[in-house]
Amino acid sequence: MSIELPSTVEEQLRDLAVRQGRDIDSLIQEAIREYLEAAAITDLEPAEVAQAQVALVGELQGIPEWKGGE
Repeated sequence: MSIELPSTVEEQLRDLAVRQGRDIDSLIQEAIREYLEAAAITDLEPAEVAQAQVALVGELQGIPEWKGGE
């Protein structure tokens, strides 16, 4: 199967794969698998999931930065 991605998305995927020391194929497979699992267990529309994530980001403010080594 071939999937066309915008060049910016492809560049982000390649950068992430390099940073994580992974091959891009495994990174893409994992991302798609996680998306499919999330889509299968929710009755929310993608926009509703995004709204919930944005709302939760506000709760992370004020948490001190992690300074531990491991």
